[in-house]
Amino acid sequence: MLAPGRTRYSTRCSSPSPRIRHVPEAARQSLDLDANVTAEFVAAFPEAQDRAGQIERRMGAALSRHFERANPVRYELETIRVDPKPPGGHPRGWNALQAQIRVRDLARPGMRGIPSLTIDLAAPERLSDHSTTTLDVGGRKVTAYTLERIAGEKLRAFLSTTPEHQAKKAGIRETLRVKDLPDLARILEHAPLGDHRFWKAVGEEFRLACEGRGVDCAGWSSFEAVEALARETYAKDATVAATIPFDLAWQALRSIVSRISEEGIVPFTFRMPERTEP
Repeated sequence: MLAPGRTRYSTRCSSPSPRIRHVPEAARQSLDLDANVTAEFVAAFPEAQDRAGQIERRMGAALSRHFERANPVRYELETIRVDPKPPGGHPRGWNALQAQIRVRDLARPGMRGIPSLTIDLAAPERLSDHSTTTLDVGGRKVTAYTLERIAGEKLRAFLSTTPEHQAKKAGIRETLRVKDLPDLARILEHAPLGDHRFWKAVGEEFRLACEGRGVDCAGWSSFEAVEALARETYAKDATVAATIPFDLAWQALRSIVSRISEEGIVPFTFRMPERTEP
């Protein structure tokens, strides 16, 4: 039903790249949980409200079953609501979902106002053989994004928020996404530039991800054009700025883009998908 996305994993223990100093593991940690709706699930339930209802029922049953198996029972599912995101449908058909889950802590019956857990279920994307892997999580098989796919999507996320792409998309202006730069530097630590298989796969995932969203890349020049804006945005985000100096993160980005450029993966240009009726 769902293919969890952006799950961090790596089986690599290679020596760090000589170009990049160590990035502290605890510098920036994400506590969110992301997932993707699969193309097969969308085909089975074409209507957004039907998809939302199916996921709401399945997630609710799974959570209740999990809580009730505990001994003693500590938590109880209070409410779960899954809605299309955006509510009226995405103008280009990239229809996602958002789950809001509220849990009651039975050990603290008097506690009220606990924030709900939000899980974003992104629209389906084209995937390759390098895109996913199977993880064992508590005895359950979970389909998760590979590190190659994660790196490719982080590169796309940056370019998709540049002024150039915003103008092409003719949509709501977004803040340049610099928060992924430290993560890319960390990935470079685990997979040195000499790992040709890994970085070729990253480049292929980057291209595939960009194709699905109409994002262009001329090579390093597409990134270099927003260096000043990236530096300014980076400095304004205290959490990101505390992880790794901008110059070091930018150096890592340049090394990565140069590496995938050597594979002949860039430059590329894709047409923006047509607008659809909600």
